Amino acid sequence: MRRLLCLAIVCSMAAPVSAVTLDGSTAGDGYTLAATQTLQTQFGDANPNGGSELDAAWAQVSGGTLYLTLTGNLENNFNKLNIFIDSIAGGENVITNNTGNGGNNPSNDGWAASYAGFTFDPGFAADFLMINRNGNFNGDRFDFDFNSVGNTSVVESSLDIFAGSQQGSNASVGASGIGVAFNNTNTAGVTGGSAALDAAGIAAAQAVQTGLELAIPLSAIGNPGLGDCIKISAMINNGDQNYLSNQFLGGLIGPPPSGDQGNLGGDGAGTFTGTVGQINLTSTYADGLQHFEVCIVPEPASIALVGLAMFGLVLGRGRKS
Repeated sequence: MRRLLCLAIVCSMAAPVSAVTLDGSTAGDGYTLAATQTLQTQFGDANPNGGSELDAAWAQVSGGTLYLTLTGNLENNFNKLNIFIDSIAGGENVITNNTGNGGNNPSNDGWAASYAGFTFDPGFAADFLMINRNGNFNGDRFDFDFNSVGNTSVVESSLDIFAGSQQGSNASVGASGIGVAFNNTNTAGVTGGSAALDAAGIAAAQAVQTGLELAIPLSAIGNPGLGDCIKISAMINNGDQNYLSNQFLGGLIGPPPSGDQGNLGGDGAGTFTGTVGQINLTSTYADGLQHFEVCIVPEPASIALVGLAMFGLVLGRGRKS
């Protein structure tokens, strides 16, 4: 009876802590905070007139899937929420143009032509890119692109993934089967401006629960394994991919002493240049990292199963003695 009781305890430990519901919200999903915004938004406060902001990043890896939620808002004018992922060897630290213009990248959505020359943090080399946008063009829609970076092996452009709505949930988008959900109802979080967030602003950003939620099969991003850390750089760009906001995760660290930072624009100083290729995160924002990491660690169920095996081994030895 005692053995059965112990076995029941171990089995209860093996149960998942919580299952993720793909609904554009972190509520009840057991996420871990991965990054927090550092600045007010200069792409429009969501309250009261709509705008684009990245409040925080929440993540977990479970069952061979990276679950990622970027809380905040995306203005329904086809501004782009770009999510660059560094998950395998290779990739590009400095983005090249598309293959039609002498580079290595696909030409979908015109992103590579605008980003050519853009430099990430040291140690970050993008392997994949997810482009998210919503608005009204021949009806309400939310579009989602997924492609490789540094080669053209993956190019997936999926239009109107919520079937005539700017918000919704789709469990399997494109050939890679990425789950996408978007809830644009947030009216809290960061406010409008360019100031560095104080403690209250950081708390407000972390309190937001809704935004873009993704269920990314690890197989879609090169099968990173146990012990690997997936690096993610998220940023909000304009509809033409050539004027970056100040909304990044990890957040930008503005120049001292204030730490304030306005929109980067095309040159890092808020100027429209027609591209964002002049921006160098390595040299301009050396005081911080404009990416965050999600590391793949053993799941509670796996740890419990190991414990169960050891428990059985001990029992077996006890019977023999």
